[in-house]
Amino acid sequence: MKRLNATQLQLIPTFADKENGTINMIVETPRNTRHKFAFEPKFGVFRLHQTIAEGLEWPYDFGFVPQTLGDDGDPLDVLFLCDEPTFSGCLVEARVLGLIRLEKNKVRNDRIVSAAMRMDGIAQSTDRFSKIDDLPKAQLESICRFLVEYSADQGNTIEYKGIDTRKKALRAIENGRDLFKKRKR
Repeated sequence: MKRLNATQLQLIPTFADKENGTINMIVETPRNTRHKFAFEPKFGVFRLHQTIAEGLEWPYDFGFVPQTLGDDGDPLDVLFLCDEPTFSGCLVEARVLGLIRLEKNKVRNDRIVSAAMRMDGIAQSTDRFSKIDDLPKAQLESICRFLVEYSADQGNTIEYKGIDTRKKALRAIENGRDLFKKRKR
């Protein structure tokens, strides 16, 4: 079968504004759904990857940073904190807050934590967050618990390894971008 890719996601730059630490991300799974969607590069579409257990739903939009790769061979994962869900395939400019360190099946599988851009004249609950430590402790613990539990429900061995700063998250994005460039050659 001939490879088909109707999208050009591979052309979207990693950073929206590198100096300000804002990234581009592609939303795969919007918040408030039990479905997990995944981009299928072979066909250039989003496919239903799984449905999580009844009673659980995605607390925030979830997606990936274009032109990056993680240790697991997939683009870097991003959790996008925003007041309203977007949609699968939505290109979002996001402020990087930090990193949740996870190990999935003995392979590092971190999650970048980001927030909606601040907008003049529009108040959003995430406006007060500049770094991951700004999140209320209970909210951050809830996010970490969800990321571990939904993955464990899928039969993965997942370990929470801690939280890292915005600076380390941006370094991880740079490393992911370097790995992407190396693999592309």
